[in-house]
Amino acid sequence: MLATGCGYRFTADSGTRLPAGQTVWVPFFKNATVYANGSVALKRAIFDQFAEQRGILPAATAEQADLILEGTLTGYGAGVVSYSAADTAKEYRLTITADITVRKRGAAKDSKPLWKGTVSAWQDYPVAATVELQRSSEDAALTAASRKLAQQLIWNLEQQY
Repeated sequence: MLATGCGYRFTADSGTRLPAGQTVWVPFFKNATVYANGSVALKRAIFDQFAEQRGILPAATAEQADLILEGTLTGYGAGVVSYSAADTAKEYRLTITADITVRKRGAAKDSKPLWKGTVSAWQDYPVAATVELQRSSEDAALTAASRKLAQQLIWNLEQQY
């Protein structure tokens, strides 16, 4: 009772939490970067996080979906974040950014969406000894960053930020 009296509210407790049992449709993201696999990893991560966190499963078609999520992958970049004592790269940071719009099924393109905004996430990964291992590390970082971005999307959608 003391917690509610001071104005504190638990997140997603005011009816904004996405109910389980819905379906979501995510077409491939438009890709404004030169990295083709970025939009594929992001789409997969969004489907996975909606299912794991909220019990919202992928729809077979856009017409059968309760939520329709569209977007553009606007950023994909990796940069050095730490160096060794010998002044060589030790770790990279992969950052992805996407502009996303979420609508309810049947909503017109010009109607107000449930949520619209830009979401960004990053993941660090180590420098590897070979090109193959480096690419594998970057792919794993892309998967992790995509998962973080999808989690942030769900939180923003529920909090209506």
